[in-house]
Amino acid sequence: MEIQETATQTLASFVAGATFDRLPREVVHETKRILLDILGCALGSVELDKGRIAIDMAREVGGRREATILGTGDKVAAPLAAFANAELMHALDYCPLLPPNHITALVTPAPLALAEARGSSGKELILAIALAHEVASRVGLSLAGLRAGKDGHVAATWGLGFDQFGATAAAAKILQLDSGKMADALGLAGYFAPVPSHNKFLLTGHGGGLAKYGPAGWTAQGGVQTAVLAAMGYRGDRSVLDGENGFWAMTGSPTSDLQKVTARLGEEWNILRVTYKAWPCCGVFQSPLGAFTKLIDDHHLEPEEIQTVVIQNEGHGGLPRFVYPELEHHVDAQTNLAYNIALAAYRVEVSAAWQRERNLRDPAVRAFMKKVTIEPYPLADEMRHRELVVERKPYIERRPCSVQVLARGERFTQTVEYAKWLAIENEQFRATDDDLARKFRANAAGTLQPRQLEVAIDRIMGLENLAVSQLFEALIPAQ
Repeated sequence: MEIQETATQTLASFVAGATFDRLPREVVHETKRILLDILGCALGSVELDKGRIAIDMAREVGGRREATILGTGDKVAAPLAAFANAELMHALDYCPLLPPNHITALVTPAPLALAEARGSSGKELILAIALAHEVASRVGLSLAGLRAGKDGHVAATWGLGFDQFGATAAAAKILQLDSGKMADALGLAGYFAPVPSHNKFLLTGHGGGLAKYGPAGWTAQGGVQTAVLAAMGYRGDRSVLDGENGFWAMTGSPTSDLQKVTARLGEEWNILRVTYKAWPCCGVFQSPLGAFTKLIDDHHLEPEEIQTVVIQNEGHGGLPRFVYPELEHHVDAQTNLAYNIALAAYRVEVSAAWQRERNLRDPAVRAFMKKVTIEPYPLADEMRHRELVVERKPYIERRPCSVQVLARGERFTQTVEYAKWLAIENEQFRATDDDLARKFRANAAGTLQPRQLEVAIDRIMGLENLAVSQLFEALIPAQ
């Protein structure tokens, strides 16, 4: 009797057998764009609490000097470098988005650290990072959705544990594990995956902490450790995704569709649905910031002229985390729309600087925040429901909002249908290579010298022709 291959085994065989030469050209290019974006986010986060503390912890524990902590010249053991780099990448909330949610900052650091430690080629790293995103996205989309209601309410239980599979798969690919040991690694990933903390964070109006909606550092470190354990012969649960007690049940999802994990593997690539953030804050704020920025630029409005700002946005933006008024640290800043509108009003350069102490504590910014009122926008939630529930899309394409400003005795109104850089189907609203290069320069300018910035961009975008060690040479700050 023929035994049908399980989803876990199918995924393991796909990752183990994947080669760079069989990656579509557009997947290679998008993977390099993702790397450019996330490395810039990391380099811009060395002064933020989340990044700084992670750097200090990795230095304190130390270990064998084999992988670089980004933003420094220091090398530590690969699991610690993965931890610190993930916290750096995750610190700003400025990282790429891929359905169903945040993936890049949690899955990229593990293969990055191991690739440096093992002397891998640029092609090997690109392949591993592409697989990391594909695996995490597919496992994540096989679970019940975060939110689809017209009221913007979130599911009772939801988290980013699916990212553990992406981090582990990519790290195991760097180690060139065969399909059997790859299945062991994925089995361990399911047991290492963090609890679903995403919605606890969103529904907590205060004290949400620096870990945010998922422990990026832990997921990345776990990616290295699960892969290395599997390589050493540590057996994992080779049916971790399957059956009535599979990962979907372990993580609290009410349903599972494993066809979304296995269907057309290697033929259709979810990674091509990645989007980018134009502003360093939560994705639910991107449309309002686009509308507000256009309005004040078109009418040349100065902050002192503005009396009130009324923002109508999707209901999800009214969750407790997003309306908590006290800003204690930079994570509070990235989850507060009024704060980010204030920085846009003062035309602060859009970069990692938006979350640094000098802006966070600026009295003028704090005063402007009091002018901002946020209201629900029924059209946005109707559109979300239509796309996710009625049309059954795995992503949100349209993010309508309306912004009204009272200034000079007049009311100025701006509405938008799409968020800048967050559209998947509409090319007009997608980030170009030049857009992402400018974003990299703005974020990394405080860490790298101007000439280093250009070398780094060139090496990232030409990574398939280099060794990973050459990439890191371009990312070490000049002394």
